[in-house]
Amino acid sequence: MDIRLADNRELADRYPVALLQLDGQGRIVHANQAWIRMMGKVCTGEELRAHLHQEDAAAWQAAMRQAEDGGDQSNCCLRFIDPDGRLRWFDLHLTGGVGAFYLSLSDVTSRRRRDARMEASQRGVRSLLDGLPGLIYRGRNNRQWTMEFVSAGCLQLTGYPAEYLIDNYEHSYSSLILEEYAEYVWSNVQQALLHREAYELTYRIRCADGRIKNVWEKGVGIYAETGEVLGIEGAIFEIGDRLKDSLLRPTRE
Repeated sequence: MDIRLADNRELADRYPVALLQLDGQGRIVHANQAWIRMMGKVCTGEELRAHLHQEDAAAWQAAMRQAEDGGDQSNCCLRFIDPDGRLRWFDLHLTGGVGAFYLSLSDVTSRRRRDARMEASQRGVRSLLDGLPGLIYRGRNNRQWTMEFVSAGCLQLTGYPAEYLIDNYEHSYSSLILEEYAEYVWSNVQQALLHREAYELTYRIRCADGRIKNVWEKGVGIYAETGEVLGIEGAIFEIGDRLKDSLLRPTRE
């Protein structure tokens, strides 16, 4: 944004994003109407950093130094305090000129607040899932049963931390399933996916310490609009030895 706002004021005022021209010390020389609507009356000669959240002052100084060296800060996001004391987030793009800086700021406050709410919600869901005694998963529909997400209950169930099974073909979940159950699990899941039904399985796994556990699994497919299977998700719990052995007898197709 290498324009002089003093010479192009009418044009600059048409832009929906805030445009500012600063002197070499970061003081406001000119600002367009978008900035004034969002941040109030312009005080010529005032440092822009006076509007910044104090924790972002160092990031602003770093952006100015890089702009002086001929670089851009197009991906920088800074927090400002508006005249009513409210916190606002702006995506910032800064370029340096001879004794001046040219700055555009896009208000992304709504997006950042929405993202913050989503992150808080995801943390709550993750905390709930990790508190369950079983293994909650989302994975790919392949014979390795490669996992994309595994809850913390994986450690209690298998003896392996969740990270051990995520995106790992060598340490995939299929390596835990006893060999005599491998085809039973694969064929029954594929049959359920073919009919877009939930699958329910009982089989045995070998844990990190060598112990054999009886497990019960229930899951569903994840589908694209075209019907293509994108993956699977479900839950696996230990069922103990109290169930009849018939529940754990693999079915040969």
